[in-house]
Amino acid sequence: MTEHEYGADEYGAAVDEYLTRAYDGDRRRKLLDAGAWHPDLTAEFAELGWYSLAVPEDRGGLGAPLSALGPVFVQFGRHLVVGPQLENVLVPALLPDERITAAAETGVPVALVDPGVTEDWAADLGSVTLTAGRLSGTVHAARFARQASLLVVVAEATVCLVDPAAPGLRIEELDSADPGTEFARVVLDEVHADPIADDDLVPRLRSWARILLACELSGLAHRSLEHTVEHLGRREQFGRPIGSFQALKHIAADMHARWTGLHNLCLATLADADGASVPDLEIMAATAKAHAAEVAVRVCEDAIQLHGGMGFTAESIVSWHYTRALALRAWYGDQTELRGRLGAVLLDETHPRRTT
Repeated sequence: MTEHEYGADEYGAAVDEYLTRAYDGDRRRKLLDAGAWHPDLTAEFAELGWYSLAVPEDRGGLGAPLSALGPVFVQFGRHLVVGPQLENVLVPALLPDERITAAAETGVPVALVDPGVTEDWAADLGSVTLTAGRLSGTVHAARFARQASLLVVVAEATVCLVDPAAPGLRIEELDSADPGTEFARVVLDEVHADPIADDDLVPRLRSWARILLACELSGLAHRSLEHTVEHLGRREQFGRPIGSFQALKHIAADMHARWTGLHNLCLATLADADGASVPDLEIMAATAKAHAAEVAVRVCEDAIQLHGGMGFTAESIVSWHYTRALALRAWYGDQTELRGRLGAVLLDETHPRRTT
């Protein structure tokens, strides 16, 4: 087994052990019922050092490679962890700013305001432009913007840091169908911004977001499979466990095969991602996220089917997994959008990946 193998990685194993003990079913259900933002939970994770895992040592972090975050996000998926975990773990690792590092130490989120979370619905999501150090535009869906201590705004190819209290900035609460996320609309009217000079930052940020979301979706699919196998062995009909019925065995076997393929793809992506060029990283990330978007939802749908009528109710944990998988499927591209992008790269003979 390699250092990236699920269950063997020390970070993933430590997170799994803690969540199993401290984020049990009763606590998870209370947090899901109460909404996605829980400052005590993020402060707890910050104190454990989870948000500083991939922060360089010279900025007070553990200096782990970004690939080491993959098994952590698998566990976030398996345990259905709510809150701004993507923002709090990934952004401090990539952006060298004292305000972001401080957020990682306290758990107060840094919101990633990025119109590029989708291309297919870009016209509906909005856009942001940067002119002479000022940001203007609207992003109609940003995760945890109302709770953030700092906004990381992507304006075309530039990442900018924005104070949430800056003049000209308005943040409006939105309803959320995602049990793990709060959304807000961010409106910017000539808002002062601090641009970060790094041409590769935007594609790296989006690529790693896709990879970590793929890992989280893999964890969701795995736990849905585990719950289903437990249910098939426990539920009886006609005097025997329903898992003994041939038709149900076939569905469960297909669920396992799909999750295994996704799991292995995530491992392979993590193994190659740290040293990859930006064009290669974008291709690997899009491939992993596209497959995860399809597989996780399909596995969760099969889990609901095999749980019968109770699978659709809020009393069944698999319904929560399904809702979460649906929400994460589209964030930074679903299978349709990303496969279209991959196809365009394969047909483009001038793309850097094709010319190296």
